[in-house]
Amino acid sequence: MDEKEIIEKVKKGETKYFAEIINKYKKVVFGHAYNFLRNKEEAEDASQEIFVSIFNNLKKFRGDAKISTWIYRITVNTCKNRLKQLQRLRGRMTEEIYEPGAEEKPSLVDRIKEKEEKEPDKSFASDEIKNTVYKRIDELTPEQRQVITMRDVDGLSYDDMARVLKISVSAVKSKLFRARENLREKLEKDEIL
Repeated sequence: MDEKEIIEKVKKGETKYFAEIINKYKKVVFGHAYNFLRNKEEAEDASQEIFVSIFNNLKKFRGDAKISTWIYRITVNTCKNRLKQLQRLRGRMTEEIYEPGAEEKPSLVDRIKEKEEKEPDKSFASDEIKNTVYKRIDELTPEQRQVITMRDVDGLSYDDMARVLKISVSAVKSKLFRARENLREKLEKDEIL
């Protein structure tokens, strides 16, 4: 049974076939989410949220684009929203760190560092150059980080990127050029390039 038939069956209420969509795309969705969020637990949570969204919106899928492009768009939007939530949370955490009387108790930052030391992320390679590259990618603007991740990490075509971002291919190329230039300058300073 091909993908279109599976989608039609799910749309008609045969929800057991949705498991086939999950099985086909779960690694890809998790990989995209991890590249955006850089945290295994957050990526797992986001992946679940993404598949719920896919299921809830599958009836709206018209088939104009490939299902993989549509799923990627949902992934991007979900991860962007999650990043915003995390940034707001970090802002509140920062306020908690500096509240009066905080000097007597261990700071939130110290507690986070302690937890990270006890539970290092085993799925992330410890290679020093790779870590530096990802660190420099994280320093880019969210828009630049997004286009580099889509093209250079996830391997999307310019056409797919244009559909996901809802901009022209030439705009995609322009944004990607600026992002790569910015990243190249950072890596040259680190003497990686």
